[in-house]
Amino acid sequence: MEKYKLLKDQLKMLDLSAINDIFAEKAEEYRRAGLDYIEYLGDLVNHQIKKRIERSINYRLRTARFPWIKTYQEYDFDYQEEFNKEQYLSLMNMEFIKTKENVILLGPPGVGKTHLAISLGVVACEKRIRTLFISASDLIEEMKVAKVTKGLAEYIEKMNRYPLLIIDELGYMPLTEEDANLFFQLISRKYENSSIIITTNQRFKDWGKVFQDDVIAAAILDRLLHHSYIFTITGKSFRLKGKSRELKSQKLAKEVGQN
Repeated sequence: MEKYKLLKDQLKMLDLSAINDIFAEKAEEYRRAGLDYIEYLGDLVNHQIKKRIERSINYRLRTARFPWIKTYQEYDFDYQEEFNKEQYLSLMNMEFIKTKENVILLGPPGVGKTHLAISLGVVACEKRIRTLFISASDLIEEMKVAKVTKGLAEYIEKMNRYPLLIIDELGYMPLTEEDANLFFQLISRKYENSSIIITTNQRFKDWGKVFQDDVIAAAILDRLLHHSYIFTITGKSFRLKGKSRELKSQKLAKEVGQN
C-alpha cells in the first residue's frame, strides 16, 4: 500500500495525471493476461500522450474564440453546387498555413462563409495550430483601443504570432480612413509571415468603397491575394433552404385540398 501511495504521489509530482488515473487498473489487467512490463509501461505512456494532446486541442479550441464550433462534414456542399469542394477539402492538411498562404471566402449573406472558415479553424486547432477568430468590426475596434493606449505595435505583433487569423464579415460595416489604415498595417505585417482567412460579402472591385480609398484597397488586396486560395460562393442562402421547403409543402397541401 505504501508503494502504491508513493507511486501516486510521484506521478502527481511529474504531472502525469492520466497515468495516475489508470496505472493500478492496468497493472492488474496486464498481470492477469501475463503480459510483460515493457508493454504495460508503453501503454501507460501512450495513454498519457493522448490525454495531453486532447488537453492541448481543447485549450486551442477554447482560446480561438469561435462563436460556435462547425465542421466541414456538417456543411451541405450539394446545396452550393458551384462551390469548389475538392479544392476546399485539400486545405484540410493545413499546408497552406505552413506556406503562409491566405484563404478568401467571398459571397452574399447566408451561403455559409463563416461555417467554412470556422471548419478550417477547427481542423487547425486539432492539429495544435494557434488560431484566432475575430469579426472585422471587433478587430478594428481592438486596434483603435490599442492605438489610443500606445499599444498598437504590440497588438499587431500579437496578431502576427497567430499562425492562423480568421477575420469574419469584412465589408459588412463601413470603414473610416483610420480603420482602413489600421487594417492595412495588420495585413502588411502578416504578409508572408502567417496565414489569414477572410470572409466577405464584397466583390474585390468594390473594396475601394469598403475602405473609402482605392489606393489602400489595392494595396491590401495585393498582399492578401498574392498567395491565396479564393472561393466564390454564388449559391442560395441556407436560411432560405427551410423556407423553400415550407413553401413547397404549403403549395402541395393547397393543390391536394383543391383536388
